Amino acid sequence: MSVIKRKIDVPDTIDLYTTATLKTMGNIQEISLSSNRNNGKTIVPLSKEEFVVVSTGEVKKVQHHALDRTENLRNLEKSMRSLSDLINSNITFDNAEQCRFITFTYKENMRDSKKLYNDFKNFNKRFKRFLSKKGYKYEYIITVEAQERGAFHLHGIFIFNRKAPYIDNKIVADIWGLGFVSIKSIDKNIDNIGKYLTAYLTDFPIDNDLEVSPEIVGGEIKEISVMGNSKKIIKGARLKMLPVGIRMFRHSRGIKKPTVCRLPYGEAIELVSKQGFTKVGEYALEISDIERDFKSNYVKQIYKKHINTYESIC
Repeated sequence: MSVIKRKIDVPDTIDLYTTATLKTMGNIQEISLSSNRNNGKTIVPLSKEEFVVVSTGEVKKVQHHALDRTENLRNLEKSMRSLSDLINSNITFDNAEQCRFITFTYKENMRDSKKLYNDFKNFNKRFKRFLSKKGYKYEYIITVEAQERGAFHLHGIFIFNRKAPYIDNKIVADIWGLGFVSIKSIDKNIDNIGKYLTAYLTDFPIDNDLEVSPEIVGGEIKEISVMGNSKKIIKGARLKMLPVGIRMFRHSRGIKKPTVCRLPYGEAIELVSKQGFTKVGEYALEISDIERDFKSNYVKQIYKKHINTYESIC
């Protein structure tokens, strides 16, 4: 792999005219900028079977192969970042009371991802009919979670058109019809709900009386506090349990996407400040591509809003 990333110190000053990317996701905004943009093409496709290497002019055959576990894990990690951005774009402290986090389980050890999403499709039709009689509509984001034994669970974030209705677990379980259901509210005091929920879906809890297989140990072991109790987890370990090529999440049509725009760094700073966002973190990386003789310094700044108003700025 020719691309190398190295953490460096954040520069003391940044040219206000440098072009930056501003990404808005509900209560969170990110400003990122790069000293160089890697726009050159390394290959140009000629057909489904051939491509040309730009630097040498050499024509090569396309190698069709399945994803290996390492590439699959990178793709899953990218999917989880996208999922986190999507969640933050749709759930804020202003609408947390309209949201519910629902877990769908199976009675049996279900390992078929196509069946999983098809089962949800059928559930969604029945659930919509049930709630429409009460005057409710909703948008959803659903994602798959794998357990160590290989069984799939389904998690859904439901965003209602007003304060979420109280629905007994048993009623939703009957509509689901395939196993148990757990319904939870979302704490509006969590200011990065996307990171919180994706961590829930990817980190593996270490139970004192549970023997953890060697395949998932290798991630970072951390001790965290949950409701005042100490708990150990393996960071990102659940991703290793997912099969190659699985589609991690889906969502309804009305779900909002992150807003992304490019503008001078000084204008981006001015806009986030006017909207009441404050900087809560930043980091810098040196990115180099040996094969292409390319080097760039990358800076990202994270801003959060802590008041109960929000509007898009792009």
